[in-house]
Amino acid sequence: MAKNAFIRYLRLSLDRFWAWPYRNYALVSLFFLVWIGFLSPNTIGNQIRSYRELRELKKTKAFYLQEIQYHENLIQRLKSDPSFVERYGRETYLMKRDEEDIYIFE
Repeated sequence: MAKNAFIRYLRLSLDRFWAWPYRNYALVSLFFLVWIGFLSPNTIGNQIRSYRELRELKKTKAFYLQEIQYHENLIQRLKSDPSFVERYGRETYLMKRDEEDIYIFE
């Protein structure tokens, strides 16, 4: 009984839809939404993926700009401060004076 009532309701709704004067606009709009959402090369999923990739690339760009700034400051300091040059060479490249011994603990 409920199945027949549902079928009758569905048939009545479809009859009303086909009698509706704006059905062509609704069908074209529905087709447009389906096309944009799923069928075209620029689907919503592709747009979301592109946005995420752009966000990651912006983060990477900010990181490398920060690294460039750090290394520019380091170069400037190495050019201007002789005591820093010695300290940097000792710490980074394990350089030593002639009379010194270096022990490395790991």
